[in-house]
Amino acid sequence: MNEPRKRRGIGLRILTAAGLAIGALAFTTAPAQAASASGYGSGTVGVTQTISAMGICPNAELVFSAMYSNGTVSSADSVWADNNGNATMYWTPTLTGLVTQGSIGSSCTPVNLGGANITQVGTSTTVTAPNTAQVGVATKILVSVQANSPSNYTPTGTVVVKDINGNILQTMGLTAGPGSAQAYAYYWWTPSSAGSFTFQGIYQGDANSTTSTSPTDVTIASPNGNPIALNLPPTLTVGVPATLKATVFPGTLQGSVGFTQNGVPISASVPIINGVATYQWTPQNSGQVQIGANFTTNHGASGSTSQVITISTGPVSADVITLIQPGVGTWAPNGTYTLGQGTSITFQAGTLSGAAVTLTDTGPCTTSGLTLTVGVSSGQCIVTAKSAGGNGYAPVTQNYTVTPGLGTQTATLNAPLSGKVRAKQTTVLQTPTQGDTNAGQAISWIIAKSSRAVCALAFPSSGAVNLKFKKHGFCTVTASAPGIANQWSPFSMTRTYQGF
Repeated sequence: MNEPRKRRGIGLRILTAAGLAIGALAFTTAPAQAASASGYGSGTVGVTQTISAMGICPNAELVFSAMYSNGTVSSADSVWADNNGNATMYWTPTLTGLVTQGSIGSSCTPVNLGGANITQVGTSTTVTAPNTAQVGVATKILVSVQANSPSNYTPTGTVVVKDINGNILQTMGLTAGPGSAQAYAYYWWTPSSAGSFTFQGIYQGDANSTTSTSPTDVTIASPNGNPIALNLPPTLTVGVPATLKATVFPGTLQGSVGFTQNGVPISASVPIINGVATYQWTPQNSGQVQIGANFTTNHGASGSTSQVITISTGPVSADVITLIQPGVGTWAPNGTYTLGQGTSITFQAGTLSGAAVTLTDTGPCTTSGLTLTVGVSSGQCIVTAKSAGGNGYAPVTQNYTVTPGLGTQTATLNAPLSGKVRAKQTTVLQTPTQGDTNAGQAISWIIAKSSRAVCALAFPSSGAVNLKFKKHGFCTVTASAPGIANQWSPFSMTRTYQGF
């Protein structure tokens, strides 16, 4: 009964041996190639190396190992070679430093691949702060650190946040994630005052990754959390220019504002000057619209606001110009005024709309800003004052007629007003730099006949004119200059002094 069993066992052993013989025959018929590998070498932490093994043990399990100079071993997942002894392995260095020996181990002779140097991976850091913040309200400041692609290393260690002056505001430890090869940290910052605040994140690096510094980011803190406000006219009318005004807080911000209607731009970039940007806009359609203002600073901060307003079709009130001649009063529209030839007047002007007044002229006059200069020839001048209107008022033009007359000559002289003077002292009537009228006429001095026994004029070489008393009494002197025909009236000034 036992004999048949022994025979069956022998048969199994024979089949097994035959199978081994067949397998051995298959190996020996495979193409011969020297055991080697490629793809391994110096690299960067977190960057995977693709190692191709060639001609190692067929159908054997292969293991790659890297031995660091400090004794640390780093391995790749084991793989199985094909019938030719070929396989692909993936090794990701997790440490920096010198690898003294890389090798592929198997049931056959190991393949030694030599040394390699693994370096730190570069990083990039960003700081993210909101564009706006409200005084007294906590605001999140986020710092992110990313390992440079294609590394999958997640940076560790700390980051610091600094202000624009380099002062450290916060030091924080990194947390892994949320993205691949990325870490982050954040803190809650509460502005105690309004203003513009700048943040910068600096990653300190670790043994496997380099340091990096972020670009700056700016937050504008304001009392209500919105640093821009719109100031619109109480009414807007189709066809009537209106001044749109945006006020940005704080007033020291530098940048520009863009105005919109229902989200569509109606202006180019308007510079912010002392915290204010203005734009004159003429509505084309009536109805309810949303006027918006968006600002951007030179440092990248931004903000926006909007306001709904109704544009009407009319009726439109004409603007009113008030033109005032100092010392005289208000000029009436279409009025006629006589001014001396060569006279210059700088008006004061205002309008109901708040628009600026511009002056132009025709005839023998000239205008510059609000200054009118009358010519020195005959003929009338037509002076035109214009307002562009706005804020519910239509543009307006007002005319004034100016008739050139004889100009009044004036002179700046040192002579004191009539009254008592000390007889023993010299009285200076005219300094060396004086002596001409506003019409360029030379001034002459004379003493009244009745005064010649009491006083006398002195004309030193400096060009001055002095008065000296011979004795106590009254002295009358007169300064005069001739007129210019059809242009200037004569000049005359008389003083009477009592020497004591």
